[in-house]
Amino acid sequence: MLIEFPHTSFKSSKKKFVSLLLFVMLLFQLGCSPANRIRVLSFFFDGVTDPSEKVAAVSDSLNSADTTSMAQNLAAEVAVQTHFHPPYRDKQCNTCHDQSSMGKLKILQPDLCYQCHDNFSLQYKVLHGPVGGGQCNMCHSPHMSENPALTIRVGQDLCLYCHESSSILKTVTHQNIGEVNCTTCHNPHGGTDNNLLR
Repeated sequence: MLIEFPHTSFKSSKKKFVSLLLFVMLLFQLGCSPANRIRVLSFFFDGVTDPSEKVAAVSDSLNSADTTSMAQNLAAEVAVQTHFHPPYRDKQCNTCHDQSSMGKLKILQPDLCYQCHDNFSLQYKVLHGPVGGGQCNMCHSPHMSENPALTIRVGQDLCLYCHESSSILKTVTHQNIGEVNCTTCHNPHGGTDNNLLR
């Protein structure tokens, strides 16, 4: 495409165009501060808005809103959704962690957990795999969780993370189980038989 300007040749108009483009690029470089950048852009283009005006508008709307009630609602929502392990909630890290050893556990699971929680090996003839292997944190978060009992997942998702759903659903009992929680029928910690039935 040939650009023609009156009384000029193509070569001279090309040089002028390139010079103008370089000048504009130089202005953008010199106008690095937000205020200068806005002035330069506004000179060449219509409708350039100042970002500080947007920030001021948002700030004004926040100031006009009842931020106290917004903060209270947010705090209430977080409190409802988050469950804390009491030592973590109370900032008693040294209950479980050795502060002089970079926060390593004082003793290994499950003995660490059994200092406060029931020792399931004394209660049940058969233990659930993670319980028997001392891996409480396979199902429970040691600090906080959005789920009751500090579980890391909820409902069937907790059990089906390790247990194969295809083999479980083959049994007649489970074929029409729907969304029933596994712990309705099975004890997650132990029982008298391998199925850990309640």
